[in-house]
Amino acid sequence: MDHDNEFYRQIEAAERERAKKERKEKWAKREKSFWKAFLFTEDGKPKSGFMVYTVCLSLVYVLLLIGAFNMSITWLGPVTAEWPVFAGNLIQSLAASAVGIVVALILHRLLTDKRLMLGTYLWLAAYALLVCVAMLFMLEDREAFMAFLHFFAWFIAVPVVLGLLVTGLLYRRDYVPPHRRGEEDQTWKKFTQRR
Repeated sequence: MDHDNEFYRQIEAAERERAKKERKEKWAKREKSFWKAFLFTEDGKPKSGFMVYTVCLSLVYVLLLIGAFNMSITWLGPVTAEWPVFAGNLIQSLAASAVGIVVALILHRLLTDKRLMLGTYLWLAAYALLVCVAMLFMLEDREAFMAFLHFFAWFIAVPVVLGLLVTGLLYRRDYVPPHRRGEEDQTWKKFTQRR
């Protein structure tokens, strides 16, 4: 009886070890495929231009939004000093968000790939989520985390959510999938084929 129990325990341990190894291999494969998008081909072109461009634009946007908030606090702070805190924060946050949205509108008009600005704001949303999760673990005090959430809502969530809404609508309106070479031939062929 003890031998049977020991045998089953060994089988379960081996099965757990095999499943663990498979999970590690699966995650290693996923990691490699994600980071491969940032590598270059033999011709010197990025494997995924979309990924590279959106990451770079998102980093520029982080600096742009920091500058926009600095300007809105500097210029609108004295004007909204007598206002209720909620109204003052809302005006400053909307002003900084407007700067980011105006730049997004201009870039959306200038860039040929209409996915880029939405992709940029998706990266910003990912950064915001990472910051929030990191602060959840770093701030052990509930009151400190609630104070951070107040800051997070005005200075991170409002600009990112508004930017996602605007760029998402622009994407839906303007994006046309790239045309494949063979599709044009197939459309005229279906009208000339006999049934």
